[in-house]
Amino acid sequence: MQSRDCCSHSCARYLPPFAYPTLLVPLLFSPGVLAQQKGEFDCRADLKYECTADQCERVTEDFQHEESFLYNAKTGELSACLWTNCYSAKTKAFTVKAGGAITAIGRLIPVVHPKNKPLVVSLTIKTSAIEGGEDEKKAPFTAIWGYGGDRLTFDMGECVLKPPAKGSRG
Repeated sequence: MQSRDCCSHSCARYLPPFAYPTLLVPLLFSPGVLAQQKGEFDCRADLKYECTADQCERVTEDFQHEESFLYNAKTGELSACLWTNCYSAKTKAFTVKAGGAITAIGRLIPVVHPKNKPLVVSLTIKTSAIEGGEDEKKAPFTAIWGYGGDRLTFDMGECVLKPPAKGSRG
C-alpha cells in the first residue's frame, strides 16, 4: 500500500505553493532552444503529489519504477512512461529568460496502448543546477501530467543528462 501524507497546507482547498509557478508558465517563459545542452535528459521521480481541487496527497513510495520521463533537448521529443503505458511526441520548449530552466510541454500520444487517450505532459528541468562530470550531469525536475480539469499529478526528482552519442552531429 502506498504511503500518503497530506500537503503542507492542512489539506486546504487551494493548490500548494509549488503549483502556482506551473500555472504561470506562459507568462514567465519565452520560446527558445536549449542550445547549450544537446543530450538527452533521463528523469526519474523520487516524490509525487496527486492533487484534486480539494487536496493534494504526497506519495513517497511504490511508484518510482513505474513513472519516468525522457527529454531529447536536440529534437524536442518528450517521452513519459506512466504505469502501463508510454507516451511520446515532439514538444514545445520554453526557457527561462535568465537561462535557469527549460520546460517542455506537449500532447503526448500513447505508444503501448494506442487506443488510450493522448496525455498532456509538462517537464521542467532546472538546468542552472546541472552538476556532475563530463559523462553524467544531474539536475532537478518537476513533471506535471494528468491535466483534465479535476486533478493533476506532480512528479519531482532528478534528471541525468546523457551527452549525445559519439559521432552524432548536433
